[in-house]
Amino acid sequence: MAKKICSVEGCGKQAVTEIGYNRAKLLEEKGLKLKVYHAHPPRKPGIVYLCEDHYKLWKKLTKRESMIEKMLQKGM
Repeated sequence: MAKKICSVEGCGKQAVTEIGYNRAKLLEEKGLKLKVYHAHPPRKPGIVYLCEDHYKLWKKLTKRESMIEKMLQKGM
């Protein structure tokens, strides 16, 4: 498997994970420019690759939404 590079413009670090573009849009709202791969709009929005640093940032930004989603799934 070829090494993937972080999709954040100007980063250049090796990617550790990939997530769907729809979920990564939050990073763009915070001012980061993303390069999207395998996109075929509107049905297939594509994916982005994130390095460890940008993945941690994304997790931090989405923590609240993740907790709400988990609570709704459990029926709380």
